[in-house]
Amino acid sequence: MSAADPLKLAPGVRRLRPDDHFMILSETDASPMHVGALILLDVPDERRDGVAAAIRRQFAERLPATPLLVRLHEAPDGYDSDVWADIAGADLESLIAVEPHDGAWSEAELYAAVARLNMRRLDLSGPPFAVHVLERLADGGSAFYLKMHHSVADGIGFQTVMHLLSDATPVATARFTDARLPEPEKWRERADARFAADAELRAAQSARRKEALAALEAHKGDREPTPEFALSGPTSAARRYATISLPLARVKAAGKALGATINDIFLTLASSALRNYLLETGDLPDAPLVVNSARSYRCDPNMAISATASSHFTRISPRISRVPSNGCVRSRPRWPPKCGVPVMTRPCSTPPKSRSARATAAPPSPIAWRAASGSSPAI
Repeated sequence: MSAADPLKLAPGVRRLRPDDHFMILSETDASPMHVGALILLDVPDERRDGVAAAIRRQFAERLPATPLLVRLHEAPDGYDSDVWADIAGADLESLIAVEPHDGAWSEAELYAAVARLNMRRLDLSGPPFAVHVLERLADGGSAFYLKMHHSVADGIGFQTVMHLLSDATPVATARFTDARLPEPEKWRERADARFAADAELRAAQSARRKEALAALEAHKGDREPTPEFALSGPTSAARRYATISLPLARVKAAGKALGATINDIFLTLASSALRNYLLETGDLPDAPLVVNSARSYRCDPNMAISATASSHFTRISPRISRVPSNGCVRSRPRWPPKCGVPVMTRPCSTPPKSRSARATAAPPSPIAWRAASGSSPAI
């Protein structure tokens, strides 16, 4: 075990943090835990049949630089955290597959396919990602839908992985062997050493937790009962995928005038839309809606790729929307992005005036893509 990095079990073998592991343990068929993006590509008509092969070549050259070329392993007897272990290669024919279609995908068919594919859980017996290639779009070009497990990356980490897979990053050094796991006895010894090293930290965290729970006792009964309305109840496995394009300049200007972030403005818009919908259906409750959602606690933008998220409560008032939280403003793609990180964007439903901004794939040249709208486990 590395003293500098307690998550490193052995060369090429890293433990999952508890919050990352939670993304695996909490996954269900109705709530797959992955982050996804739909990427549109400009591909000449005569080359669209070869776009899947081109994407496989691109991934083969750059996957070793990402956290995706790994396999999940359980600790002996569940005594330690599960681990991601580096592997030399992967079956890209299976991981990067063409979605069949007799003709070309219309926009409605494309969105329906993304909604369906988004609800398909990843097979974690292999690398924690999948790519679904849609070779022919009715409006021209091709597309692929990439998803990776949320235990590997959050939305910011996803953008970093996209950057590593793009032409902006040099070809990675190839791997020739899989990482070796310690023998069970050695693994347990290293786990014991880690537990001993963390004992003082765990004790301090436990004390802080008890103090926080004691402080909350004074507020018992302050919260109004959760209202019951038509949207209450279990979540099904059905989803719908839709997009909208917003003028980013106006969003930034509104945020600056109000001392708010882009995320604040986005959540204000989203909660206002929900409020208006509930008003239209006559189902707006008198009590505020309190939502338990995930929020990144990433402080350093250069922090290692991870699903850095923690629970956080948001409040939707029945009278006015004021919900600071995370969000995503979809806008027209731009390239090159600031700081070398791809901008998570998606063109609006109407074709842009110029297609020159969309990416180009021309086998055998490497693919240079851009752009994608992030999609969460619940679209």
